[in-house]
Amino acid sequence: MNVKAILFLIASLSCACNQSPDYILSDRIPQIDKTREAKVLSAFFGLDNALPKSVIAISPKAPGKDGMPVVFSHEIEPSTLDASDFRIKTSKGEVYNVDIFSLKPAIEAFELRTVLLIGDYGNAPDNEPIEVEIVGDLIARSGQNFKGQKVKVSPLNDGPFLSYAEYFTIDDSYPFIKRGAGCDCPKKTTTIVRTVWAGGVRAMNGEELGENELKNFEITLVKDKLGKRRADTVMVHPYLIADIGDNDNNIDLCIKEKGKPISVSVNANTTIDPRDDANDFTSIKILNRW
Repeated sequence: MNVKAILFLIASLSCACNQSPDYILSDRIPQIDKTREAKVLSAFFGLDNALPKSVIAISPKAPGKDGMPVVFSHEIEPSTLDASDFRIKTSKGEVYNVDIFSLKPAIEAFELRTVLLIGDYGNAPDNEPIEVEIVGDLIARSGQNFKGQKVKVSPLNDGPFLSYAEYFTIDDSYPFIKRGAGCDCPKKTTTIVRTVWAGGVRAMNGEELGENELKNFEITLVKDKLGKRRADTVMVHPYLIADIGDNDNNIDLCIKEKGKPISVSVNANTTIDPRDDANDFTSIKILNRW
């Protein structure tokens, strides 16, 4: 596969349908993204000299290398993505260029915001990577340039955490996946909250996230009440977890209740990363996709 393919993550979650080997560009770019500041949100030192043999699908040189997912606030324009866009610094001050990168497996429409960096970028615990800098013209689909931005790298021993969250609804134009790997919330769902993790995640038992984890996800909803000056704020749990089974870092939370989601939190010890590091309590503001 071309080294310039885009997005990969080291995880796995629960549903099942074949995906195209190439990324999928959404037919709509959210207009609101043009007014939001484009940022590099996280860099996660997920695996140290331990990428599994399965990543040979990205590159024959990838197994046994370091894996570092980098999450962005906006979807990336794939044609502007290049290995030379990234520079990595270690705790001892060594500087590395990127060897291999991929957008896989988070390649569905509206998911192209995570890039997996693969190579040798220092070793834990004495010389871990500590910073990723964007040194090339890496452009968001909305037009902003990420060049010049830097982000701290989460240490190897840290567990996964939320990097980004947005909410949306399913309309007639939505690229709906009914069943299979990466399948969507049922169309009856009132609102979907998409959470993007710093790295790939599974449940604590190593299985896909599912019914046992629903109560560990809490969404704050603002509900407008007719005749009241102030809106009510309520806490709800998803009734289903979707967009799983496709090995990426996107997890969709299916919500029945009506209202505007404004934040999401996840209890500690709900998920593990590929090294079996558990998450601490993590929470984040939810943005409106549109």
